[in-house]
Amino acid sequence: MHLREYVLVVRRRWWMVALATVVALTTAYAIARSQQPSYRSSVKLEVTGRIDYGQVLAIDKLLRQMAARVKTTTVAEAVNQRLQLDMGADALLARLHTQAFTDTLHIQIDVDDADPARAERIASGFAEVVQERQAATMASVPTQERVNLSTMERATPGRLFAPQTRSLVLAGALLGLLFGMVLVFILDYVDETFRGAADVERSLDLPVVGVIPELNT
Repeated sequence: MHLREYVLVVRRRWWMVALATVVALTTAYAIARSQQPSYRSSVKLEVTGRIDYGQVLAIDKLLRQMAARVKTTTVAEAVNQRLQLDMGADALLARLHTQAFTDTLHIQIDVDDADPARAERIASGFAEVVQERQAATMASVPTQERVNLSTMERATPGRLFAPQTRSLVLAGALLGLLFGMVLVFILDYVDETFRGAADVERSLDLPVVGVIPELNT
């Protein structure tokens, strides 16, 4: 088939493509709207002090260890008590995500929650508790040997993280369009109806000698 024939196939059943796209788009929008909104607040901690900047692997290991300490039950329980959340350590840890950035010596704490203000409070709470525990651990260590944690800036206000309605709707529309196109070509493939001389020549591989016009009686 040539490009012109592909276009004709789509034009013949364009309404199927449009219908599939609209249905998929509407479904994706409905799914996005049915999901409970989740807001994310983030705070960054900076690691300073006695660090061997020449050993990349050592720095990576140190940051990963410190990030792992944030996600402990002990820290979560301390945050729960301090903020009087009455949520439990497991519920807090389920909302918590941490990332270690070796190149900048930063640890990022992300908290997802249905309440944007509470997400910000929890992120700040984790940052404060972790800093205090690190300071307590380093209290008996000589000043020049200490590894310190400090907050770079306050936790960001909770921002909508999920659902990503625009992305879901766009993905749904594209999938609907693709499904509609595939359906149209499948139906055209199984349809053996001749709609003109070009269909006859393509299917039978024979030239058309003449065409009998349709007579209106």
